[in-house]
Amino acid sequence: MWIRRISLGLLVGFLSVTAALSAADPRKEFDAQLGHVISRLNHEADVDVQGPMLLTELIQKEYGTRSEDIKWAADHSVKWGEIAAFAYIRATTGRRFEEIEDARRDFWAYAEKAGMSPVKMAHSLEGFLKKAEKERNSRILDRLRTSRRVQAMPDLGSGFGLFQEALDFRRIDSPRPTKVHTVASGKAKGDQ
Repeated sequence: MWIRRISLGLLVGFLSVTAALSAADPRKEFDAQLGHVISRLNHEADVDVQGPMLLTELIQKEYGTRSEDIKWAADHSVKWGEIAAFAYIRATTGRRFEEIEDARRDFWAYAEKAGMSPVKMAHSLEGFLKKAEKERNSRILDRLRTSRRVQAMPDLGSGFGLFQEALDFRRIDSPRPTKVHTVASGKAKGDQ
């Protein structure tokens, strides 16, 4: 009994310390979250041939990024996940990508120095990632729909159903017997 109390107390203590450590270090959580979003956006651009074009459209629509900034980033080998982070910073601070370049080293420190909320930045980029994935999936389904040629069946109306039922009943009611029973003796079971 007392062993259970001690183990339960240790478990509760361990969970509270773990929760305190994760709450005490939001920077690690931000870095992990942002790293995941950046890698997924990079993957989105690599998966599909039209990925970079799709991400360009979405970044321009979501954050109001100019095409000159995206061209500058592409010329300087900035990956698409970082371009999205730059676009968020640019939309928040109004600075051009050239002025933001040092943010690549440490997004958390840059966001705090610029007076931005790193948590809002991470949530915004997660939302952007979801939109990019949804748009990619929609485009794939649209391509599938247009590539398959399905000929529409003519609308035969309710009369077709009646015609089909008549055909079915004709098959059921055949004019000749399907099974013939032969009786060996001339007496039926009840006759004696």
